[in-house]
Amino acid sequence: MKPWILATLLIATPCFASGQKVDVKKQQAEQKAHFDQAFKSVDTNGDGKISKEEAEQKAPPLAANFALLDTNKDGGLTNQEIWDVQQKVMAAEIKMRQDFSARLQKADKNTDGKLSKQEAEVLPKLGEKFEQIDSNHDGFLVMPEILGYMQQQAQQRTSPVPSSAVPPSAGK
Repeated sequence: MKPWILATLLIATPCFASGQKVDVKKQQAEQKAHFDQAFKSVDTNGDGKISKEEAEQKAPPLAANFALLDTNKDGGLTNQEIWDVQQKVMAAEIKMRQDFSARLQKADKNTDGKLSKQEAEVLPKLGEKFEQIDSNHDGFLVMPEILGYMQQQAQQRTSPVPSSAVPPSAGK
């Protein structure tokens, strides 16, 4: 994952359904509200833009990727600039999850909704990490275990950012 994508994920709070039916419009409205709150918490002078200095103080991942996110190159990040990038990131993540889900369904030969070690071997990374991913050690992988493992790995890759640097609404 590119670093600028990570930066936008840290200021916004993407919510994914994980197989549950949800009211998409309500979910999007909640996301936008959390995003707006996080933006305001970083925009300390309230001018509607996040300066490089504000980003350095409140959201180091934004500061680290400031030039990439400042699409109009005016020296400030607007809510819209960050939101537009966030929407692209979310669309890409949804597509990635759909593709991954299709691969999992194809690997699940007996269609029981879980992968045995043998079924997981078709997907090399799952097969190699089977024991680590199988958090309840029942000999099967289910989607919550796989997603939990993937999330844990992503957090480990981004751990240099102290949790105190992430806006309070991020991750809710």
